[in-house]
Amino acid sequence: MNVAVSVESPTRALAEFAANLTYEDLPADLVAQAKQCILDSLGCSIFGSNKPWTLAVARVVSRLDQKKSASAFGMNLRADPTGAALINGTSAQGFELDDCHDQSMSHYGAGVVPTVLAMAEAFGPFSGKDIILATVVGYELGTRIGNTVSPHAFNRGFHPCGLTSTFAAAATAGKLLRLNVDQFVSALGLAGSQAAGLMASQYGAMAKRFHSGKACQNGILAAMSAQEGLTGVRNVLEAPYGGFCSTYAETYDLGYATKGLGTDFEMRHNGFKRYSSLASSQTSVDALRALRELHGIKGEDVEKVFIETTAMVHRHCGWPYVPAETITAQMNLPYTAAVTLLEGNAFIDQYTDEKLRDPTIMDLANRVEVVIAPDLDALGPHEMRAVRVTVTMKSGESFTHAQTYRSGHWKNPLSDDVLKAKFRDLAGRVLAPEAVKEVEAIVSTLETQGEPAPALGTALQKLRA
Repeated sequence: MNVAVSVESPTRALAEFAANLTYEDLPADLVAQAKQCILDSLGCSIFGSNKPWTLAVARVVSRLDQKKSASAFGMNLRADPTGAALINGTSAQGFELDDCHDQSMSHYGAGVVPTVLAMAEAFGPFSGKDIILATVVGYELGTRIGNTVSPHAFNRGFHPCGLTSTFAAAATAGKLLRLNVDQFVSALGLAGSQAAGLMASQYGAMAKRFHSGKACQNGILAAMSAQEGLTGVRNVLEAPYGGFCSTYAETYDLGYATKGLGTDFEMRHNGFKRYSSLASSQTSVDALRALRELHGIKGEDVEKVFIETTAMVHRHCGWPYVPAETITAQMNLPYTAAVTLLEGNAFIDQYTDEKLRDPTIMDLANRVEVVIAPDLDALGPHEMRAVRVTVTMKSGESFTHAQTYRSGHWKNPLSDDVLKAKFRDLAGRVLAPEAVKEVEAIVSTLETQGEPAPALGTALQKLRA
């Protein structure tokens, strides 16, 4: 049964919240988290900038010869904000390193950060506080709208990044543009009309990377069009026929949109990734790494792996591994489990082209079984990626480890130092050393910056020699 809420219109309630929120309303921990989200997303985007999927999108944008007012990160290309955000959103989701909000199953950094920085650079001046505020608004609306349809939209085959990140990007752009409440309602309605993305892309297509870039681009178009008077579906969330929730999910809960709105910030439930795979496999990576460390396990001595988990994880990544593209391995639990046991990690170097068809990895992946455990499946939405992993050795010994929250989940957070180290590692592979330091310094002091976007845009294009 779909759940009604006490407010007359959840869509309008979110619009009122977004339009009226001020920087002074933000708790200190949200300011700090916004800066973490921005820095982490920039690192992911910089690293993903030279990947084939990002370069393909960049070539398209370059051919369109748009007004050069915003920077594409990690490359010497400028475009209008829709083009720059399309490129940067694609690269931010480009190697499965980007942040994750578990309950809504989406990655809002790739939809919000490229949007806010492209808009700030193209249409400034905007202060660091403006950027932080718009970032919080984007995450808050994206996560809340995502929760209303999760996991049901995913179960029907829709990719949440293409769906709910479109709302997040529209909210981010709308806040920078200082939309009023009615304009915000239309921006959300226009975003809902553009929300799209198919999960079949996870089995072997670059299209999955492209969904977050399109969410950025579509969100900008929604906000700017609303500012110019184009009206959107005014009850886009709650419309019983043709609305966002009623169309994308057989079951949905509109209460998630407004419960605690303005006091209990859903952005606090956003987390970060330690590994370079989909979030649904990362509890298993943690469990397998723990078993390796505790028992001195070596992958070549493993006979089989038995992973008990939830229905969502089983559907998302528990399918048999058949090599196709990079995304196929990153979205597949048997491959990720096998490479973790063999190499001790599931980061960038575990998903190189030469490893996708490595016979040793494939042989062990074929001996990984993923099943649904009713007790794990009965847990709450924040525990939807829980696992219990049993490794059986060729000697006959068996070892088991349970993991409820992945490293980086809000209930198992990564420290600020770890996140900064991740940024330096990723950004340092593309940018000049002085540029890496400059970007980190600007973001770390963002609330004190008068107009940071131009300097960030310049630093994000200072490439390694």
